[in-house]
Amino acid sequence: MAAIEGNTRFNLYGHKWGPIVVAVLRLVIGGVFIFSGFTKGIDPWGSVYKFGEYIDIFGLEDYDGLLLFMAFAVPSVEFALGVFLLLGIYRRFTPCAMLAMMAVMLPLTLYIAVTDGISDCGCFGDAVTLSNWETFWKNVPLTLAAVYLVLYNSRLKNIYGYAVQWIVALLTFAYLLVVAWEGYFTQPLLDFRPFPVGTLIADDNSGEAEEYMFVYEKDGVQHEFELDSLPDDTWTFVDRVPVTTSNKDSINAETFRPITVFDTDYRVVDGVIDGKGEQLLLLFPSLSDVVIPFTYHINETYDFCTARGIDVVGLTSNGRQEIAEWNDLSMASYPMYVMDDSELKMIARGNPAAVMLNDGKIVWKRTLQSIRLDRLASAEDFDDMLGWSSHHYLYFITAMYLAAMLLVLVINRTHIVVKFSLNRVRKSRKKQVNLQSDMNGADEP
Repeated sequence: MAAIEGNTRFNLYGHKWGPIVVAVLRLVIGGVFIFSGFTKGIDPWGSVYKFGEYIDIFGLEDYDGLLLFMAFAVPSVEFALGVFLLLGIYRRFTPCAMLAMMAVMLPLTLYIAVTDGISDCGCFGDAVTLSNWETFWKNVPLTLAAVYLVLYNSRLKNIYGYAVQWIVALLTFAYLLVVAWEGYFTQPLLDFRPFPVGTLIADDNSGEAEEYMFVYEKDGVQHEFELDSLPDDTWTFVDRVPVTTSNKDSINAETFRPITVFDTDYRVVDGVIDGKGEQLLLLFPSLSDVVIPFTYHINETYDFCTARGIDVVGLTSNGRQEIAEWNDLSMASYPMYVMDDSELKMIARGNPAAVMLNDGKIVWKRTLQSIRLDRLASAEDFDDMLGWSSHHYLYFITAMYLAAMLLVLVINRTHIVVKFSLNRVRKSRKKQVNLQSDMNGADEP
């Protein structure tokens, strides 16, 4: 029996290949967890929406109050476990925690793949979209790798010493929480959605749209049809694309994403976003969830814009009754239109959110609550109070995190380097003394 056990261990963790396998799995599995946690953590609003879909398919609407907590906690734990595994700290706890997560995710993703309850799992936020079956088959090797690491991860040395592991953990959690905090209260620091800054969402008026091509989907295949040319009613409407005679060849399709706006009777309205000058869009995914005192903030922002000739338009996914109640409650002076809920949430995060356009192009976007009224009162324009860009802020906090991690490593491992250097010096001196003694002995008659 002992011989069998010894042979099994040799096969799974041999003297030559075992450490290499563990190192490779640490790199790959740790990288997957880091990427998954980061892409979800950078966009807490998107995580709230996705976790809400999970709650809906299981009929757990009573737990909606936990959505925001989950949007911060799940990505933070995932990211931290990936860092722990990559750096080799908490060598026993980390793979066990990963295996526990996979023990939940593997059957969950299998259920979703079989039932097709949601469109995608949201494992990597909006950065990478996988089908439900792709997600399940991704989780199979992750689970097997976690089992292997539970058995053998502790055999490979760690990078940081035991005394500073808690500091590494604290820095890692703090880093992702800062990223998530900024993503929730301002905007995601990296925008993986279809409407990043620079996107043209309105015609630049170099030519009037003469016709539209309508995009429909069937059996996972999308196709464009002209008006009234749909073959049958089994196709699902996806989008409409304007076709113009003068500007259809000059506009880059990658940066031109027209949006569809409706009135309260759900009739298409053209010219809401005219692509001329500056225009501020106020996005309300849910009017009923906007806090009442926030109406003052909204109206102050509206007054700031109108005083500077900036057109203001409200967009929501709610119906006529909710819009009428909102207008009465908030005394809104700006027009309100209706948009598809998913498209509205894709343009910007927040409820409400503010999106600034210049000639139809997105210049910046942020949650309205991140626009501070005290700065707005003394600002000449929005540029005076926006601060640095999201990319620069992400670079800054990432650099600070990496610098702190490097500093901890240097302080923690300096004594090892010093000890190693001193040992080398002692051995070198001892060797020289022995060599000198040998030479002296050879000189004696």
